[in-house]
Amino acid sequence: MPFSTGLIYNPPTGADQATQLIVTCLNDSLNIPANIEIQVFRWDTSQAARIPIGHNLFQLGPQVSETLLYPLISAAYIEVQSDYFSATSTVIHAYTLDSTGVILQRVLQSEMVWVDRFTNIP
Repeated sequence: MPFSTGLIYNPPTGADQATQLIVTCLNDSLNIPANIEIQVFRWDTSQAARIPIGHNLFQLGPQVSETLLYPLISAAYIEVQSDYFSATSTVIHAYTLDSTGVILQRVLQSEMVWVDRFTNIP
């Protein structure tokens, strides 16, 4: 079952506005590859439509990490959905950054909630 960050608020202006989202993935297994799926969505201020801004499906070898970067344009809210298969020692975190690269918010895997399925992307 996939994990979700839920809605993460992104102020439309000011010093707390995120311009980028980073998702880090780590396969901490010693010998089993991990298959990882990441979906990233944004909403505008009306929250009427979930708009996909990223979808990645990839395999990480044992003791390998991967960092994914997504631009946040017109994103009043964002959500990351993630899941991994095979290796059980996989860690996925999400961070929002401002225009200078300073971390504004973070959502650790332990803070994500289980959802019954990934959102269908049209």
